[in-house]
Amino acid sequence: MSKITRRELFSLTGSMIFGSALLNCRSAPENHSVIINSREPVITPQGRTLPSDAAPLEKQILFEPAAEPRHLDISRDIYGAGVAINWGGEPLLRRDQNQNLVPAMAESFQMGERADYWDFTIRKDARWSDGVPITADDWVFTFRHLASPNLDNPWTWFYYDIKGIQALKEGKGRPEDVGVEAIDERTVRIWGEGGAILHLPALMAYQAAVPAPKHKAENNPEHWADTVEGFVSSGPMRLLSWQYNQQLEWDANPFYNGPHKVGIQKLIQLVGAPAIGWFNSWLNKEIDYIGILQPQELAQVVNDNELIQYLHTFNNFQTEYLSLDCLRPPFDNLKLRQALSNAIYREPFCSKVMLGTRIPAFSMLPPDFPAHNPELKSVQDFNVEKAKALLAEAGFPNGKDASGNQLVLDMFSNGRDVALEYVKDQWERYLDISVNLQIVETAVWGARRSQHAMPIYRGQYEYDFLDPANMLTRLWRSTGENGSPRHAWRNAKFDELVGLAGREIDEQNRINLYQQAERTLVEDVGGIFLAHMVTHQVWYPYLTGFEPDKNGNTVFRYLDISRFQMYIRNDVDHWRTSG
Repeated sequence: MSKITRRELFSLTGSMIFGSALLNCRSAPENHSVIINSREPVITPQGRTLPSDAAPLEKQILFEPAAEPRHLDISRDIYGAGVAINWGGEPLLRRDQNQNLVPAMAESFQMGERADYWDFTIRKDARWSDGVPITADDWVFTFRHLASPNLDNPWTWFYYDIKGIQALKEGKGRPEDVGVEAIDERTVRIWGEGGAILHLPALMAYQAAVPAPKHKAENNPEHWADTVEGFVSSGPMRLLSWQYNQQLEWDANPFYNGPHKVGIQKLIQLVGAPAIGWFNSWLNKEIDYIGILQPQELAQVVNDNELIQYLHTFNNFQTEYLSLDCLRPPFDNLKLRQALSNAIYREPFCSKVMLGTRIPAFSMLPPDFPAHNPELKSVQDFNVEKAKALLAEAGFPNGKDASGNQLVLDMFSNGRDVALEYVKDQWERYLDISVNLQIVETAVWGARRSQHAMPIYRGQYEYDFLDPANMLTRLWRSTGENGSPRHAWRNAKFDELVGLAGREIDEQNRINLYQQAERTLVEDVGGIFLAHMVTHQVWYPYLTGFEPDKNGNTVFRYLDISRFQMYIRNDVDHWRTSG
């Protein structure tokens, strides 16, 4: 996963320690001194009645940071079309603030008798922003479109559990063999590849699993969404203007009749972070929120008596790890991988280097994520004596091979990376090995990752749908002799377990299989797990409407319906004009 993106925008720097209480979720107190309840209800053109403290419709304007998109074809490439996700596209389902599946494009869904397919019923009178009906045929077209071998979709593998997707992408199948069919105008049936697909509803809540308009994209699949005139929205907002490398402007989609009607009536996305980042833009009230504070920004907020009132915090489902080329020397040596995994002291890295924006990770699945297993901590936990013994068993006692040559490990980054700098220090300090940390251009780094051409790099992954299949199967299961699309690691037992889990109908058995699979991943050191993200964010009190979750936490998650709950309070002028 943004956006400001779902991924972090800036390099991580600075160091400071502050209390662990900051890691608890919190809701900022709000200044109600100038709030005036409206005399007349504010009703949006989509038919939503806003609360009595809402500003008039003409002031329901949100300013947010953004990155210049390559195009707006969300289903084809979420990162190429990052500005349009959620606002300009609607998946079949979404997640609410409690992470429950709720209707979106589909008003209902039903599992087939053996869970080998699911039927989704599109809501009545769903329309594109140009007024054309959205039908099951659009969804049939969408999956053929996103899996086309002729298009540059780097994320097609995300849908390989759907029948025929992988074969089509690899040029071994036909579009008509993709397991997505129109039962009638409003019912789309999606088949699993090789049997049951229990996590399909969760996958259909993925924010990039949105329809592509057949009437627009069929004749111009690569470029239909390159311009304002070409793009049409299936989501709650429609695109009005796109000033390249400056800003995009959206308003409420008049044809949207779904359950997630926006309070915000106009969205201004400012493109391109200043050289010093977005934080000063937020301080100057040029943008209304920052979804992910960087460590040095967080330090400034917690040390300011006013700013700390606007701070919101939650443990995010994102994991950072070291990816190793396990298929080639020296990392085909399990003992070496184990030694390295036990020679990293994660706690001070998270608290002192990352200033509490991380918590230690010892497995892929974060705490509170389905199938998370805290017992795995002992496998890759910090233990210097154990690490040295394993290194000797690997054939590198005191960091040297049998001939007395220094063990040198090549590590790659696409910019300054304090996490890799920390790991380099740990391994050189505790294991007496040498680490060659090299910085390459981002494009080169990305190409090498795809080619499995980096012995060590730092990976990070934020969940895209709330199921172990996302963070385990999607990311780590082998799709060929070279491992998974991202990782040069292959383990037949792991692949078998996640395959069985994906077809298991009994939920407890399914979770048990995923836990066995993750244990295999951790024990075989397919990756060295470093940290899970703690998200800190800020917004001013005039941006409101977020519904607290079942624990009373009020936060803005990109992957749920928070953005549709928000609205602008009627004291906005006081806030935006104050110094």
